[in-house]
Amino acid sequence: MTIENLEQLLQQAKQGNVQAQNNLGLLYLNDDNLAFEAYRFSSKNGKPRKDIEQAWYWFNEAAKKGFEKARLNLGKMYQKGLIKDFSDEPEKAKTPLARRLLQLRKEALAKGMPLLNSDEINEEVKKRRAGY
Repeated sequence: MTIENLEQLLQQAKQGNVQAQNNLGLLYLNDDNLAFEAYRFSSKNGKPRKDIEQAWYWFNEAAKKGFEKARLNLGKMYQKGLIKDFSDEPEKAKTPLARRLLQLRKEALAKGMPLLNSDEINEEVKKRRAGY
């Protein structure tokens, strides 16, 4: 993929094209596209790296518009543990969903509702994923 193609894809994604948003999410998620990585996201040592947050962002943008492939890609990211939305620590709540969950959790605790802590939630998620 050329730099021009990447710039065009990014522009289409910013304009709301769900296919472009999903494809951009895939490029951010997969570190096998070295041209894209070198162009946009070199780490300090010059090696290509993934950008999980940007992948989530673009998949989420397309999923909000009902694009099924993006929804599936988000699901795969959650299933693989690439996204962790349950945290009691504000600095670890990076996605909009995580920040909203943290806010709701704080409100519930302020009202005296008994809630699970992060470790208990993660254990429950593991059990459910494993089918008990």
